[in-house]
Amino acid sequence: MLTAVSTRWRALPEPWKVAAWAGAGGLGVGASAHLLLVFPVNVLGLVAGFACHFRALARSPTPRVGLRAGAVFGGTLAASTLYWLTDVLQVLTPGERIAGGAVVGGFLLLISLPYALWGWAAGRLSRSALSPWLPLLHAPGLVLTQALIHDAWLGFPWLHYGYWLALGPLGRWLGILGAQGAGLLPLCVAAGLGGWGQTPRAAPMGGMAAVVLCLGLLLPARWAAPTEPRPVTIATITLPLAETGDSVRDDLSLLSRYVAATREARADWVVWPESVIRDGGMNLRALAEVLGPRGAPVFAGALLPAPAAGRYNALVELRGGQPVYYKQKLVPFSEYVPSQPLRQLFAVLELNTLKTNVSAWQSPQRAFAVGGVALRPLLCYEVAFTELVEPDERPQVLLNIGNEHWFRRRLLHRMTLAMGVARAREYGLPLVRAVTEGYSGSFEPDSSGWSGTTAETGSATLHHARVTPQPAATPYSRWRRLLTQRP
Repeated sequence: MLTAVSTRWRALPEPWKVAAWAGAGGLGVGASAHLLLVFPVNVLGLVAGFACHFRALARSPTPRVGLRAGAVFGGTLAASTLYWLTDVLQVLTPGERIAGGAVVGGFLLLISLPYALWGWAAGRLSRSALSPWLPLLHAPGLVLTQALIHDAWLGFPWLHYGYWLALGPLGRWLGILGAQGAGLLPLCVAAGLGGWGQTPRAAPMGGMAAVVLCLGLLLPARWAAPTEPRPVTIATITLPLAETGDSVRDDLSLLSRYVAATREARADWVVWPESVIRDGGMNLRALAEVLGPRGAPVFAGALLPAPAAGRYNALVELRGGQPVYYKQKLVPFSEYVPSQPLRQLFAVLELNTLKTNVSAWQSPQRAFAVGGVALRPLLCYEVAFTELVEPDERPQVLLNIGNEHWFRRRLLHRMTLAMGVARAREYGLPLVRAVTEGYSGSFEPDSSGWSGTTAETGSATLHHARVTPQPAATPYSRWRRLLTQRP
């Protein structure tokens, strides 16, 4: 059987072989994303998948073939890692889902665009004097192209390959290079493997990159001198939702169960998930009266009226009845439609996949301080944006609240957890997550371990985290402070 397969493979035209390598690579990286929490299988799968992609580019005889190879790789990668976006189509009628699916599919094609463009560029470089150095250029070239399209144009910084390192011992690189920079290391290893036998410099370059990547095992877990420990006990409470659809009214029964669980929690802070309170303008005062002014501060996600049409997605402190943070980055196709062409297309097709009419907050916001500790909220999808974390020298805690009940695919839950841990490792800050139907728990960069241990209080799930607030003191946070300083 193997002989027959080998014979058929040799008989294939070279462009078909290139496409096969590229498609296998995209599916390999997609499979590694499903194993994102399983080290080292996730990193090995990432390297193997990109090695297939770079092998396809190395075997592309022309820039046009490289373009096609990149498109095949990007298309299979986008489809196998971002298929959860189709969950937003459940708010449409069966007829509308066909058109909506076509539009979401168009967005996935845009996600594959940087891989196609780099395939074309690599084909051009292979014909130039830089050809011997192409294995060294693959990783930075691809990441730069991806940053320009995914991050700058689409505002969708989802596929940073440092996330594959976040929950393993190699994640210490994130404190130096950040998620995007650390992702260069496994891609350099993959470029060496993919070019093995095609370019003389590929094998030694890949070996050197592998050695550098493994040096992450020797990096320190803490980058600052230990300070006097002032631990904070934070209780996160989550309850299952009865329905997926959007509602402008509050489920008073659900809120009463949150209040009851809060009274049972013994903590310095209590945290509820995102948008638990659907009508904050109506019910914040009532909840403040029920909870009373005394006791631990209670932070909860709430939808608040916006001055114009729509609402703000916010974090509020319930005992004081005041908002402490407004969401700035919205979920594509769920809270906003990315890029003007797609918005115009949705309007022409009379489609609306938005689960709630949310406006993004535009003005600068100060960190909310509790007992000398700065609270850094990241609401749901905002966990993908490293620039929302202030590299402050005050003791801080990252608080990531979300409502992932809307998205039923486990891959999304794994990705947002890895992103949250990546933010914690980038800045050396403790992370606490309260996410409906997702991963709730805590992460301490010093211990490098995710804690998701929970207890049941009635129908509520309760997690107690005892974390030590830290200043942002990693090399990555220092570089960000230098870059953001105003003269």
